Amino acid sequence: MKNEPVIGLIPAAGSGTRLYPFSRAVPKEMYPILGKAVIEHCVENLRAGGVEKVFIIVGHQKGAIMDYIGDGSFFGVKAAYIFQMMRKGLGHAILQARNWIQGTFITILGDSFIEPKEEIKDLIDLHQRHKPVATLLVFEVDDPSEYGVVKLGKMLDHHGDVQSLAEKPAKEKAKEFANNDKYYAITGAYVFEPKIFDYIDLTKAGGKGEVQITDAIALAIEKGEKVMALILKGKYIDIGKWQTIFDVEAKLLRAPDTSVYVKDRERIMRLIKDLENSNMEK
Repeated sequence: MKNEPVIGLIPAAGSGTRLYPFSRAVPKEMYPILGKAVIEHCVENLRAGGVEKVFIIVGHQKGAIMDYIGDGSFFGVKAAYIFQMMRKGLGHAILQARNWIQGTFITILGDSFIEPKEEIKDLIDLHQRHKPVATLLVFEVDDPSEYGVVKLGKMLDHHGDVQSLAEKPAKEKAKEFANNDKYYAITGAYVFEPKIFDYIDLTKAGGKGEVQITDAIALAIEKGEKVMALILKGKYIDIGKWQTIFDVEAKLLRAPDTSVYVKDRERIMRLIKDLENSNMEK
């Protein structure tokens, strides 16, 4: 039986306080990495996974994202926008898409940098084979207290069931999440069944009045739902603080050949100019 098309969802309404003063003027999702805004890298991740339709959650001072991505045609997708009136956490942001998404969907946070981009296809394929309520892309970390971490069951070919998860656990509690002396944190990529909306609805707001998606996933596990995780074989970087931005720039600028990035930017520029010229002729 053929699977229904997976919809993409990019939450991009956060304030980006860790990138002040830059993010006071420009959305953090617009930070350029090798000539591309971070959110364009997210769209490329989705496209590499076979996703053709993308919803982007935006909010106050996020108009630059809409100007940049537009209808998505320059980037090989169909893009539409959903407005989050108040910033009440990632869970609340995802919930804004409830009336537009009725099937399987993949969420990639708008400040996530994941390479290689084809890893998203592996994540979607795993989810579609097993159909859990959620499938998380995770990566190995040294300090679990800095991340949302998962406790995994028996591993099979880089994936397994998620037994429990916690957001930035204290040092002593973090030991409970060791997997053969390794710790795995949640990246900015998740595949969900629409049932997750029900669990977000049932999730109580935590600190600062925010509804966290990790709490909703934990509630789903508590209620007996199956949740899975795939271990990332490549790299994940949260472009949400200066240190990680400098790290990724240093790595990318050591690349032996950047001509491929220049050619891609020139291709997009030609498309935009052609569209502008055709509009002027009408």
